[in-house]
Amino acid sequence: MRFSAAALNAHLAAIGQQYAWRKSYACPCIDPHSGAARPSCPLCAGKGRQWDDPVHGVAGMAGAKTQREWAQFGVYEAGDVVVTIGSDSPMYGIGQFDRVTALNATNAFSVVLTRGAPVERLLMTVASVERVFWLASDDIGAVDGSIPRISASGLLSWPEGGAPPVGAKYTVSGVKFLEFFCYGDFASNRNMQSGSLLPKRAILRDFDLFGR
Repeated sequence: MRFSAAALNAHLAAIGQQYAWRKSYACPCIDPHSGAARPSCPLCAGKGRQWDDPVHGVAGMAGAKTQREWAQFGVYEAGDVVVTIGSDSPMYGIGQFDRVTALNATNAFSVVLTRGAPVERLLMTVASVERVFWLASDDIGAVDGSIPRISASGLLSWPEGGAPPVGAKYTVSGVKFLEFFCYGDFASNRNMQSGSLLPKRAILRDFDLFGR
C-alpha cells in the first residue's frame, strides 16, 4: 500500500469546514520594555497585533480523542479547538497569534462602544447588525439608531444618518462569525514524510481571550 499525501489532503477538503485565515504581525505601538500595546492605538486597538486581509481555506475539526490529548497539556481553555490543515491549504502557513474565522458557524453578540472614542471599532467579524441603541437624554428610555455600515477593519459609519450622539455610549447587537487565534501550531517531524508534506495540527483559542 503506497502512502498518498494528496489523498489525505483531498479527504480533508471533503470533510473540512471553511475558514478565513489572517496572518499576524506585531504592532509597532508595543512598548519594547513592558511588551504592552498602546490602548488607544488606531491600528491594533490595543491588541498589540495587526492582521493581513483574510485568505480562505479549509481545515478539518479534530476528533474528541485529539481534544482530550490537548487538554492533558494543562493549558486548555474552554472553547479551544484543534484543527487539522492539509498541506495544500493556504492555511498551512498558520502561526502563533494568526487569526482564524469559522465561516460555517455564528454566534450572537452585544457590545457597548463610545461614539467618537479613539478606538471605536468592532473587533470581530460581523455577519449582521440587528440593533443599535443608547440612553435618552433623560435616562428613562432608549433611543434606537439606524444600522451602521462596517468597514473591513471594524469601523462604524452612518452615511445616511441615525448615528448616536458624539460622546454617548451605545449598544451594538447582532450576529458574528466564531473567531479564534492560533494559540500554537506545535510543529513536529510528523509534518513531513520522505519529502512529502503531511497535514498538520493547530490549536485555536476563542478570539475574545486574545491578550488576556
